[in-house]
Amino acid sequence: MASISQFLGALKGGGARPNRFEVQVSFPAFAGGAEEIRQTAFLVQSTNLPGSTLGTITQGFRGRQLKLPGDRTFDTWEATFLNDTDFALRDAFERWHNGINSYRTNQGLTSPDEYLATVSVFQLDAQDNRIKEYTMRYAWPSVIAPIDLAMDSNDTIETFSVTFEYSDLDSSGVTA
Repeated sequence: MASISQFLGALKGGGARPNRFEVQVSFPAFAGGAEEIRQTAFLVQSTNLPGSTLGTITQGFRGRQLKLPGDRTFDTWEATFLNDTDFALRDAFERWHNGINSYRTNQGLTSPDEYLATVSVFQLDAQDNRIKEYTMRYAWPSVIAPIDLAMDSNDTIETFSVTFEYSDLDSSGVTA
């Protein structure tokens, strides 16, 4: 039977903490610059470490169903941001959305190099060292969620969520 000291010895660094993270969104040039990139690290309120799914290929063989691994798909990734009174971060996301598909003309950029970007989420240790990194490439915001307003919402700061689609994922510590 394992002892408490063995358990604590196996729990490296005291365990990863869900409130120790950083997000970096590299906006396309037309949507935002260095200030908006910096704000994503400070104004992110919550997110998750991205996941992926391996599909299943079911193949019949002599009366049995063999289950084989199929293609990888990437789940959507969402982050919630605090909104400040200059709306700079929200405006950057809305410019990005508008560049992909204009609110007025229903037209947008046609070259993916112009509107796809890189988004990273980092797990931090207690000293703010990056101990794990997930980099989502070819990312774009599919949903900019509404901001809820209410007369009885005292002592709170507005938040909004952004849902991203992406086509490639790198995870530090995982090799090909």
